[in-house]
Amino acid sequence: MPSFNRDIRRSVQSTLPLAFTRPEDPLLGASIVGVVVRDGVAKVDDAALHGRSDIERGIRFSQSPAGLEPDERWSVVFLAMKRGPEGLYYHGAACAPLWIDRPRRRGYRDIARSVNCMSDAVAGRVELHELAPGDLKALAALLRERGRDVWQRTPAATRLGLGEGLLRPELKPE
Repeated sequence: MPSFNRDIRRSVQSTLPLAFTRPEDPLLGASIVGVVVRDGVAKVDDAALHGRSDIERGIRFSQSPAGLEPDERWSVVFLAMKRGPEGLYYHGAACAPLWIDRPRRRGYRDIARSVNCMSDAVAGRVELHELAPGDLKALAALLRERGRDVWQRTPAATRLGLGEGLLRPELKPE
């Protein structure tokens, strides 16, 4: 390779700003985890971030729900985690619905809404009002059991939004 290309690569690498060099930006440094929820059962499936979860495999998705007879309604929860001084904590969460007509191998999902849900989670918002109480309780139980220390470091308001009030009835969500 000519030295000219090497010189250009070195100059580009040293002059481009790195995303994580600006700690003042609150949207940086978050990682997103995908959780699929249905009928009071929640499980982590990071492939849901890319639309390739176990429940989505083999399904042809359409742009419109017209003509679809869904027999399964799933919720995909996008959960953002950040690292604080003490360690990881849950920062935000949002859910997007997913309808599947398994016998016909057809489904519907709103990709734009999924992207907006990911953005909401990274921004620290908890938008889980569409989840049924049983599904929210399953999500809270999964998150608490998956990492008790992470759950304890999560701010109280976020924990309530994630369903802690359903796990501990003495806590009432606002």
